[in-house]
Amino acid sequence: MPNDEIQLELREIGVGDRVTGLSLGDQAFTPLKTFVQKHAKTYAEQMLAKSYGVFEGDKLVGYVTLVCGQIEVDGGEPAPDVGDAQFEYKHYPAVKIARLAVDRRYRGTGLGRRLVDFSLGLARDNIASAVGCRFVVLDAKQQSVVFYEKNGFRLIDVNGRLKLDQRAAQNVAT
Repeated sequence: MPNDEIQLELREIGVGDRVTGLSLGDQAFTPLKTFVQKHAKTYAEQMLAKSYGVFEGDKLVGYVTLVCGQIEVDGGEPAPDVGDAQFEYKHYPAVKIARLAVDRRYRGTGLGRRLVDFSLGLARDNIASAVGCRFVVLDAKQQSVVFYEKNGFRLIDVNGRLKLDQRAAQNVAT
């Protein structure tokens, strides 16, 4: 169990980083472990996704993967809450939290919240300010919905899929 004296570092996962040993507990989270071990570095090289890890020394204890995304609004669906935005298209720009995982021994320490905050800050400070981005979205496993709702996301149903969204341009900025 981590204590107050442990030094954690958040950085982009690089070629030389050790990404084995992440213990996620529930088998439902095995794809998160498999992704970081087998695909995260390749996806970064191919500019498909960027993964940022929290390391205790050289040991990975949590990570988040970010990609470009969008919210699509079909004719029959209500438009997402965009405040006073005037946007005539059915695709709203977004950043997607594609994966987020915290080692089971670090759950309850606020590490997951810090990874969400990092993602929202990156979306607000670097992406929305440079190219425009209205939302941060993610697909969540059912057992993770409460965590994301506690972190300011709201549940929406887009094309029959469970999604969560948070406005990147306004809610994230405040």
